[in-house]
Formats: sequence, structure tokens, C-alpha cells
Amino acid sequence: MKDGRVEQVRDVVIGLRPVYTDRGNATELWLDSGEMLVDRRGVRSVLTALAKSYAIDLKAQRRQLEQIIQRSGVFPFYLERRVFVPIKMRKALTENDSVYGYLNTEYIMDIKGGKGRGCQVLLATGDSIEALSSRATAEKSWYLGLNLQKELGTDNDNDQDEQMIMESVLTLCRSLKEMSKRLERIEEHIAEAGITYHSEKEKKDDT
Repeated sequence: MKDGRVEQVRDVVIGLRPVYTDRGNATELWLDSGEMLVDRRGVRSVLTALAKSYAIDLKAQRRQLEQIIQRSGVFPFYLERRVFVPIKMRKALTENDSVYGYLNTEYIMDIKGGKGRGCQVLLATGDSIEALSSRATAEKSWYLGLNLQKELGTDNDNDQDEQMIMESVLTLCRSLKEMSKRLERIEEHIAEAGITYHSEKEKKDDT
């Protein structure tokens, strides 16, 4: 795999994947052509360099998302209309190693179950990435990114302000959270109904 720097391919990069090499931390650059390069910097440094090449303040983006969503964690980021969502892609060897990579939402075609509790992310280039995030977690991240991308497109057309975009993102987060709770309650009811059915059946068999 060839070496490269994210600044050189900033307009065609669709994924950043943290990896370990014989030189230490590095980042795979996944391009829209299907080609892959290796940036010898860690993913945090690569992300900072990518944003800097567009004169974008990622810290300001994160602060705004944290204030609206009212939680900390790993968030999507956007470069104009391109939205990149976080997916857990490796296990850390040391405490400070980043485990999250980022994928452009436009190039995610599907997310399927993978090995163990992980998932497989299918890309428009025909490639796939084995991720450590669960399928449900990866899908939530993807949907959040798609909604943000939609609002960014509306923003450019109708001159909405950034606060309205973030409010829409918050609404989606709440909807996903409520949907998850409802699914959990349905599963609990199904399990309880199954237990009741088997209990009544055993009583009939005894008589």
C-alpha cells in the first residue's frame, strides 16, 4: 500500500481507518476510486490536518453538538456537505490510541452483522470494512450522519443557520433513543408472554 497524506487527497477521501504498522500508529485513507493509501500519522492528527485544509474548526463543531445533544462522546464531523460518521474499527493497544475511524455517509451502502458482536460496513466502491461497533450502534451513527447531511443540503439552499441544523440532529437522536426503548419493551413483552404460555401449558399437562 502506498504512502500518502490526507491533504493531497482531501476531496476524494471517503474513509479514515486507524491501523497499527511496523512504525506505530497510522491511518488508512480510503478513496472514492477504491484505492487505499497509508498516512503515517495517527487518525487524530489526520483528522485535524483534513479539517485544517478546509479552514474548518472541528472543536467548534464538537462543542456545538455537545451542547445540543447534551452528552459527550465521539461525534460526526462535516466538511461542507460531506458528513463523516464514527465507527469503531480496532482494539486499542494502549490507553490513548484512537479506536474510531470515520466514513463518508454517501458511500455507506449497507451495514450487516459481522464477526462476534461487530458488523460489516459495505461501501459503494465494492469494498467492505469489518468494524467492532455493533450493527445497531453503527446504524444509529449512519442515520445520524444522513440526517445531518440532509440538513446541510437544506442549509445551503435556504440559508438556514447552523443552530437549526443541530436542532434537527438532536430530534433524530431523541427519536432513535425512543425507538430503541420501544423495541426493548416489545422484546420484554414477548419474553413474558412466552414464559406465561409455557407455564400454562405445563399446568395443563399436569392435569
